[in-house]
Amino acid sequence: RRESSDLNQDCLDHFFNELEPLTFLNNDIQRCIISDEEMADDASPALKSIRRDIRITNDRIHQQLNSMVNSQSVGQKLQDNIITMRNGRYCLPVKAEYRSQVQGMIHDQSASGSTLFIEPMAVVKLNNDLRELDIKEGEEIERILAELSAQAANYLTELTENIRILSHL
Repeated sequence: RRESSDLNQDCLDHFFNELEPLTFLNNDIQRCIISDEEMADDASPALKSIRRDIRITNDRIHQQLNSMVNSQSVGQKLQDNIITMRNGRYCLPVKAEYRSQVQGMIHDQSASGSTLFIEPMAVVKLNNDLRELDIKEGEEIERILAELSAQAANYLTELTENIRILSHL
């Protein structure tokens, strides 16, 4: 009998029973936030739409640049038949001697000076669109995080009590 009363005194069940699970808040956070670095596409309809537009714009840029890389007129003027990124813009690595034959904006130069990283005029608008979409994505993520924070703030008392109980445990 003594063992039974000692067991009851040592039992932590009452602490666990006092915890407020806030399941709906947890579910919303889990649905929206995949990791410290990633927000789920389905966190909001707007985010899903923006990310779809980003994929479409990326595909268009790559199609346009791949056709240039594979063309006779541009392909032979490239240092390498690749698409590269400079300053957040898609570019082609053009041999310096052909700089005037590939119309576009120069974003960088190799250390040796033999290669210029040129954003062809054909993709400037698409790169601009992509940049605008990146900004919209960041704004939407901030809006979602603010909304989740506001939801959590509604349960400040419960969260504070949970922290107290968990610290004690």
